[in-house]
Amino acid sequence: MRDRCRLGGKVHGHSTSFSDSAPPHASRVTQKFLTDQQVEFLRPQQWMPNSPVAVPCDYFLWRHLKNKLNKRRVSTLRGLQKAIREEVKKIPQEMILRALKSWPKHCRQIYCVEGRHIGKHR
Repeated sequence: MRDRCRLGGKVHGHSTSFSDSAPPHASRVTQKFLTDQQVEFLRPQQWMPNSPVAVPCDYFLWRHLKNKLNKRRVSTLRGLQKAIREEVKKIPQEMILRALKSWPKHCRQIYCVEGRHIGKHR
């Protein structure tokens, strides 16, 4: 994957990695890589599997991109890929930071409802 968009935070030299129980995140290869790189992460069995709004990509990025892409006329896969890259590059850093800072609040809300869906969030 040469060209991929990254949504993440870096504060004082520390990176934050968000993952969920999606197969690519839960694979043994991924788990071993993260462990070998000494990256702190939640293991799949620790994640909240029933809530679809548990990570910033779920409660912020996908909805934001969907709204932006619905306004564009895209007819090919390459066109869609190009449009996604363009729209991600347009997201202001402040908007990304707000989404990242709200993550603990989302986790607390999910915890309070025992992992169930917590509804739409901004």
